[in-house]
Amino acid sequence: MIRLSSKSILILTTGCLLNGCSQGPLPLEVTLHQDYVCAFTNNPKKTHYSFDNKFLIFVAKADYTNGYKSTYEKEYSNVPLPIEEKDCVKIPLKAFEKNVAYDITLDIYKTFDTRICVVEQNNKLEIREPEPGETTCK
Repeated sequence: MIRLSSKSILILTTGCLLNGCSQGPLPLEVTLHQDYVCAFTNNPKKTHYSFDNKFLIFVAKADYTNGYKSTYEKEYSNVPLPIEEKDCVKIPLKAFEKNVAYDITLDIYKTFDTRICVVEQNNKLEIREPEPGETTCK
């Protein structure tokens, strides 16, 4: 039988709590509309305002050599949270080059993100998820 001291239990418990609280970003949902990409959380339990009732949206090309460089960003204040598609954050299509992978990050109280490409297939635009590690979509 293994006996743990109070100090060992405290350290173990603290480690477990820190590990559980340090989860990464949550998934961000996106849909394609006529002139924009619509981003929303689809997660009412984890979508809350920060203390200042603001949130940010960032779009950046997936670039493993030059680092993260935002190509589009906008701050929102005192607007409905983008939980459902009807309240989504509208990102203009002109913010995206076709067939290029982009990271979209929504920073509220928690961080939500996704990686997408806007591609043209048979004269119609659609959203695709790039392969892991890829910076373009075919």
